[in-house]
Amino acid sequence: MPVVYDPSHIHHEPRIEILYGRPLPHPERPERVEAIRQALSGTPWEAGIVPPRAYPLALAHSVHDPKYVEHLSARALEADDEGLDGEWFPYVFERDRSLDTGTPIRRETPEFAWASGRVSLTGADLILEGAPAAYALCRPPGHHASHGASGGYCYFNNAALAAVRFLANASSRVAILDLDIHHGNGTQDIFYASSSVLYCSIHGDPEWAYPPHMGLATERGTGGGAGFTYNQPLPVGTDWPHYATALDLALERIARFKPEQIVLSQGFDTFEGDRWGGFLLHAEDYTEIARRVRAQGAPVLAVLEGGYEPENTAAGSLALIEGLSG
Repeated sequence: MPVVYDPSHIHHEPRIEILYGRPLPHPERPERVEAIRQALSGTPWEAGIVPPRAYPLALAHSVHDPKYVEHLSARALEADDEGLDGEWFPYVFERDRSLDTGTPIRRETPEFAWASGRVSLTGADLILEGAPAAYALCRPPGHHASHGASGGYCYFNNAALAAVRFLANASSRVAILDLDIHHGNGTQDIFYASSSVLYCSIHGDPEWAYPPHMGLATERGTGGGAGFTYNQPLPVGTDWPHYATALDLALERIARFKPEQIVLSQGFDTFEGDRWGGFLLHAEDYTEIARRVRAQGAPVLAVLEGGYEPENTAAGSLALIEGLSG
């Protein structure tokens, strides 16, 4: 099974996030993906590691407002002179096009954010070329990046880029299953009026989990997309039996939709002990998740989202790959 990996991600090193007015060490670190790469060493899947292909930045316009893409580039140019030790932080939403002060922009940020997008697009093309499953080791993550704003450590929406890539190649139905503990507000925003993309998310209730403004069960889509968004917010302490029930409900929706491809936005902050988590999943649960998703019969592109304990991200990824490969 192909695993798309770009070693250049190690140069994306946001220094701090500002949380409740306090600067804290940024948790979206290179170790998140490097732990996965190291865990693949000596496994049967190491031979499947491939680099990303080249894609023009203009493809970002397929899911993002061109003015937002220009905004990222402009702020990156200003970061050294006008930022805080080389990091530009937003001041006012929505003028500054970011949901929070945890997603700083450095001079190199657009380059590395697009490199992550290229990882996802490569995974999508491998699926289109016949791979039954693939895993895109995207970093930085993407599902909080909306049509016109960054947020939640995300700049370009990797899952959305893959879905639109599928749709641009004669696909008519794509399902996105978002299993990060945080709701993929950006992905929902991009496809909220679309009937070609079914967006299903299982996540922490926005009463306690980021983002606090989206992810309610009452959000179901709008216009032609009404009924094509399905959210299941869950309580703190959700364990595998309760999570599995929610997963099966989402998969029932996906089965009725009959997608030609499935994009699995997989976060490992659902792993017990994650610093930004609250659920109680373990490595073997990700194998079962992957098996149930593969049982839908459509090719699956897994896209890495969150997960902030490297040992958990590595263990969860190996388990997920095992399930996707079966």
